[in-house]
Amino acid sequence: MTDTLDTRFIVKQFENYIPLSCKDKELVSSLVKPPVTYLKNTSVWHQGTSSERFYILSKGWVYAYRNMEDGTRQVLDLYVPGDIIGLREFAFRKRGSGLMTLSNAELYPFSMPQLSTLFAHSPSLCNVLFTIVARHQAILLERMVNLGRRSAREKLAHFLVELSERLRRVQRIPGNALELPVPQALLADALGLSVVHVNRTCRELKENGLVMPAGSGLTILDLEGLRKVAQFDAYYLEHDAETLSAYLRTSAEANVSPDC
Repeated sequence: MTDTLDTRFIVKQFENYIPLSCKDKELVSSLVKPPVTYLKNTSVWHQGTSSERFYILSKGWVYAYRNMEDGTRQVLDLYVPGDIIGLREFAFRKRGSGLMTLSNAELYPFSMPQLSTLFAHSPSLCNVLFTIVARHQAILLERMVNLGRRSAREKLAHFLVELSERLRRVQRIPGNALELPVPQALLADALGLSVVHVNRTCRELKENGLVMPAGSGLTILDLEGLRKVAQFDAYYLEHDAETLSAYLRTSAEANVSPDC
């Protein structure tokens, strides 16, 4: 476990959705515990275990997965720094999926009772968390379309562009090239393809100057080119912060006593 406790990082993740009041910032900061460091290929939690915590990923990459009865694996999502993980299971006793590190990673843990505290004391933070869950749902819906209705080339391009978009929204990454530490075996499990099919598709994209193998991952060379292949529409990654903020202001004004 690390010794430093940087609450500014956590507050910033919530402020990516709406501006927070001083009271809300203090509430979030009061709940932050020291981050936990996990080595590469380490299980954060197993499928079927108790859903006692959610996390904010501050460093590294992790992925959610479901083990199947025949011994295969379905990768459900990859998470990049800044992502909040585990909110989907707030109302359930057990985890519906496992969580594994793809690289060395650092995660800030929050207990489920702490989540209830946020709900009880801050309408703003409650709305932020609801927005995050809705965004996760939108990503999963788009993933279903990707799995069922796109060609292998489009599937891979769409998945890579989505990861790039999510990463660029939390990190300032100059230029067009972007390295993703995602091995082909994991891409295959995420896209419902064989490793051989993913390898062949990666070669096609490489021949078109769109990607380049890099170690155990891929480097995106031409993000716009991949976007055209995937016919990518980022609507499902863009929340309506202006409408949400306006709704919160209206709710706050309605609850103000005339004596204030």
